[in-house]
Parts: sequence; structure tokens; C-alpha cells
Amino acid sequence: MFLVADRPNFRRLKKPESLKVQARDERRRQRRTRAHEVSPESPRFPWPNLSGIHAFVIDDNEDTRRMLAQTLAHCGAVVTAYETADACIAQLGECVPTVFVCDLSMPNLDGLQFMRRVRALTPERGGRVPAIAITAYYEDFAAAQALEAGFDAYVMKPIRLEHLCRLIRELTERRVAS
Repeated sequence: MFLVADRPNFRRLKKPESLKVQARDERRRQRRTRAHEVSPESPRFPWPNLSGIHAFVIDDNEDTRRMLAQTLAHCGAVVTAYETADACIAQLGECVPTVFVCDLSMPNLDGLQFMRRVRALTPERGGRVPAIAITAYYEDFAAAQALEAGFDAYVMKPIRLEHLCRLIRELTERRVAS
């Protein structure tokens, strides 16, 4: 509110609507700017820093694949996303990732078959790379099947993205230490 002081009786006037809109827009712009200033290197960033990690994301669902890729990239990881496990295996000769994030339920070559093939490879071609299974299957069944196939960990859907990022950081640090 504004006070009009040029008259003996002060009158309260409402802010003009355009000034309210301008003030609101300025507050929104400041919030967006602050949000974009946060980076994985910033101490205020609540998610783990995944810089230096190259993740292969394998999922037949485009929305899930995009969500995972964007989240990992936001945390600093380099991400290569694949729609099929066959496409990923074809690329393993050219580039070896730091971690695999793979859906278990996919057409043709599913996540379990994919991991068995990867574990049969030499370490130089990716045979010892940490791997995380993503599944909507019943927890006990999925855990037993995934660990038996060679996955190092599994995450149940719906995916808690911060938990997944922390798990990736933990697995890659553990692999480097050993």
C-alpha cells in the first residue's frame, strides 16, 4: 500500500495491479536465478556429485530413460542412453562406462540376460562395471534374480532419484577402492 502524504488526512491507496505483477515477476526471476546457481560442486547441492562418472542407462520406456538421463546429467555424470540392451552391448567395444543402470523388463534381451552377457565379457570390455537393476517386480523375486544375474544393486519403481544417485556414487567409489 502507498500512503499519500500531500493531504492533511493520509489516505491509503492500493498498489496498482501492474506494480504487483512486476514485483511478483521479479521475485520469481530471483528464485529461478538462485536455483540455477546451484551446481554439483556447490555445498548447498543436496544430491551427490557424479562428475567423472559415465553412466549407461538402458530402458525401453522413453520417459523413464529421459528422466534418468537428465537426473544423472544434472548431478554431473556423462550419460549414454539406450532403448535396447542389444544396442548397448554393440557399443561396449567402443566405450566402457563407469556404471550400468538397467531396467529388468525389456523386450527381446531383458535386463537379466543383458547382465549375464556383460559379466561374461573381459574387464577391459566392461565385465566388472558396477550395475544397478531397476524393476517394478516383487522385491524379493527381483533382488534374488538381479543379484544372481550379476547386478550389484537394485532399485524398485517408483524410483527415488536421489537414492539412485547416491547408490551410483557409492558403487563407483567402492569399485575404485578395490
